[in-house]
Amino acid sequence: MDGFSFALLNIREQKYIALEYYDLQNCSNYSEVAEQIDGIIAQQDLLQQDFFSVATSISNSLNTLTPKALYKEENGKEILGFNQALLQNENESNDWLASIQAYNSYIIPQELERCFNKHFPNHKWKHHSSVFIESLLHQFKLQEASKIYLSVQNNHFEIAVLEGRKLKFYNGYSYRSAEDLIYYLLFACEQLDLNPDQIPLVISGEIEEESEVYKFLYKYIRNISFIKRNPNYQYSFVLDEVKEHYYYKLLNLHLCAS
Repeated sequence: MDGFSFALLNIREQKYIALEYYDLQNCSNYSEVAEQIDGIIAQQDLLQQDFFSVATSISNSLNTLTPKALYKEENGKEILGFNQALLQNENESNDWLASIQAYNSYIIPQELERCFNKHFPNHKWKHHSSVFIESLLHQFKLQEASKIYLSVQNNHFEIAVLEGRKLKFYNGYSYRSAEDLIYYLLFACEQLDLNPDQIPLVISGEIEEESEVYKFLYKYIRNISFIKRNPNYQYSFVLDEVKEHYYYKLLNLHLCAS
């Protein structure tokens, strides 16, 4: 976890009026992450207001999707433990994803829990993968063809494949190089019998056309575009300098948490 960002939404006008991003420097554990975020919130005037609601999203790979038919809340931590290494004192949280009739189990580090409870006692958590999946299925619910949606962050990326109005595939990966990312993407295409020369790829996240990642993507997948912002919201001029495909999940968090 190497960053902290927030956006302010005027609910009455359904308009985003502010967005800020902060790099978190030299954090080796969640205690240091929480300490830096605590300092940012305390000093940021925009966050010293009485908000109607606050939604908080955590971005990590400690999550597991489970179909409703297989999920029991009393076994949630055990289910999550099949795929993730958990500490004894960690508790399972979960999001209900109505769009795919599944639960998304994940861990909220206690240090971050205390930090956000201190500043926003009534806030609601959502895992970033829940936001990504639900945002895509809501925004592209009229889509008929199959498409790959790729969300790219500094050291992590997610792949979602929509086949018409249904989620066919989702997974998140850590990566160190552009070669890592394209390997996992092409492997997913192979497993799903998708032709990289034909399948459209829609990119969101903090990625530039001049980046090595984008160049590698274009080398192997030619039908590439950047995602557009959700048209259900308005956006202040202060966001004009922010590229449309940036902060896609952040700008859809309210949709998934309300």
